[in-house]
Amino acid sequence: TLKSPKGFVGVAGGFPASGGSGSDDSVSALGSKLTHYAGMSLLDGSFRSAVQSRRSMPRKGAHGPWRTVVTAARAYGRKYTTALRRPLTLLAGQVLTFFLVSLYVKLVQMRLTPEYAGTWLNSGHVWTNVGHAVLFCGQEIGLFTALVTVLVVWRRSDPDVSAPSRWLAWSLGLVVLPILSATEVMGLAHYAFFLTPLGPEELRTLVWAPMIISSSNVLQLPQVVIGLVLIVLSYHVIPFALWPRGLRMWEVLRVPHVVALLLVGVIVASIPKPMVSEALLAPHPLLWMLFGNRLQPAWADTTDASTINVLAGHAGFQGRRRFSVKQRPTNVLVVVLESTRAASVALYNPSASAGRQLLRFADETVVFDHIYAPVPTSAHAIFSILYGSYPYLGPFWSTSDKSVVADSMAELFGRAGYRTGLYVTADLNFDNVRSYAATGFDRVLDSNDWPGQEAYALLPWGRDDRLLFEETKRFIAAKGKQPFFLVAMSSNPHHPYAADQLFADAPQGDDRAAYERLVDYNLGMVAELYDWMKKRGVAERTLLVVLGDHGEAFGEHAGNYGHAAFIYDENVHIPCFILHPHRLGLPKHIEQLGSQVDLRPTIVDILGLADPAPVDGMSLLREDPERLVANFTENGVTRFGVRDARFSYIYTPHVGLEQVFDRRNDPAETHNIAAREPVLTASYRTRLQRWEAQHQLSLARILR
Repeated sequence: TLKSPKGFVGVAGGFPASGGSGSDDSVSALGSKLTHYAGMSLLDGSFRSAVQSRRSMPRKGAHGPWRTVVTAARAYGRKYTTALRRPLTLLAGQVLTFFLVSLYVKLVQMRLTPEYAGTWLNSGHVWTNVGHAVLFCGQEIGLFTALVTVLVVWRRSDPDVSAPSRWLAWSLGLVVLPILSATEVMGLAHYAFFLTPLGPEELRTLVWAPMIISSSNVLQLPQVVIGLVLIVLSYHVIPFALWPRGLRMWEVLRVPHVVALLLVGVIVASIPKPMVSEALLAPHPLLWMLFGNRLQPAWADTTDASTINVLAGHAGFQGRRRFSVKQRPTNVLVVVLESTRAASVALYNPSASAGRQLLRFADETVVFDHIYAPVPTSAHAIFSILYGSYPYLGPFWSTSDKSVVADSMAELFGRAGYRTGLYVTADLNFDNVRSYAATGFDRVLDSNDWPGQEAYALLPWGRDDRLLFEETKRFIAAKGKQPFFLVAMSSNPHHPYAADQLFADAPQGDDRAAYERLVDYNLGMVAELYDWMKKRGVAERTLLVVLGDHGEAFGEHAGNYGHAAFIYDENVHIPCFILHPHRLGLPKHIEQLGSQVDLRPTIVDILGLADPAPVDGMSLLREDPERLVANFTENGVTRFGVRDARFSYIYTPHVGLEQVFDRRNDPAETHNIAAREPVLTASYRTRLQRWEAQHQLSLARILR
């Protein structure tokens, strides 16, 4: 019958109706299948190929390769559900992930430091670097062993894992620990700039300065992106709890084991670490964030008045009269240029591209060649300029818990009948600058309340500085018989050098070029403003002083980028010059060593006013060949320094490092001669001690 299509069809067709055994369901089913296979064999020429075709036909609900995906997803879901049912084991795996992320962060930090930035595999110091890495991870190891100890005690005290324990374990493992790890990883952006972890002071400052986050390019650091991806994968996508064999050791740990483990962690954390002068590598980023603190003054004990008095001696010599003005202006305009270093200005460096518009006023310019910022940050610069005093020793004013009780320059001019103003295109709430900078001014404008600012481009740290210079013109042009005192502060050249927000042809991928373009833009507007003042006849009656708030670095020293972390020449040497049609009878260049604290006494001297407030500065129209100026920073590693007309001395307290540079023979400050000149080094150490003691007395006079 199988061989005869006609007969087969007849038999197959007769199964259901033939009665007897032919009507059995199984037989009927068999007949149907035989009919199918026989028909297929006749069409294909092979019964076997028909059977294979039947087997290869998709079953109901299957969709080829998707079936594998669905199966894998279901298995993954079952594993995840099983892991969640064992919350303490899940948490143990998350603690291990937390530890591994911390190790990743520490290794990245090491690679960001000048000491460990080279290629490890080709440096010939592979095992030395690995050993150092273990030592620097001491706090990470100690914290990990402490957390494991807590988990073992927790498991022993609650073996059945009560509902509160379950929720707490889930919250810690799936929410808290991932957030802490993400915080660690994102802190690498701060570390890349300052070579120190984020501390409590910096965190509190973010409340005052949200622009730090927006301008810090956190996600442009590849290590941050990699770290965040690893966090998502290792905490939530493939946590250790999905691989029970990986946590087998956790199951057998007992209290005696973890006590021994904890002891090992404490020992490793206590071992002395290698000396790294340019960075802080030892602290765990999260522990430093909670408990970290900057070192206090390097030597002077502020509680010991006798020590201070012995070190301080008599008041500093205020110099001899060297220059006198032949014409006393009545108005004062102080223009403070953000992040502008002397080496980038054509008046100081003939090869510089920025500020060449000012060269046409060379005969009307008084250039102070050697002026330095006490601290390479804007907040401290404003304080030094307005109060004529070295600022408070601390990373940020917002956390100093002090108030300024001295009179600012604005109050001095206000009492003298001047119309006063403070214009800043940035946010005065940054670092709580408003609390001491706005005092005494009749009108204060910043990015919070400047009318019409929406018409100007918004950069990361403030509006287009053209707004500042146009508003300055309106202030000067306002009718009135009162003389004026105006401080105008720019913001555009600040990192991250967003020249593309202002110029269609802005340099791309070259921070230095973008920075120079922004500096040139601002100096061009200074030249434009001065030309405008001359045409209106205002320049003759106005003392126009232009200076930088601090410098800017581009890797001249290892790890030195930005401005706040170091006190080398590129960080603190600033332009400072006067523009006046007749130069007030002063020479084109004044070489007296000076500081921003000297601006107030210099202005008062030129105008012939009396200033009853005691200040740290000296009029730059006087001379003192033995003059000493100080620099310090606590943004990053704490550093103190003093410099005179020839030498620079820098002291780094956390490692006791001393550096001495002979700027006459080494203007770039690259050759440390401290070791070969011990007597010279000791003399500058003593001078820094004396300055620091005097500084403590000065602060007690102006701060409460």
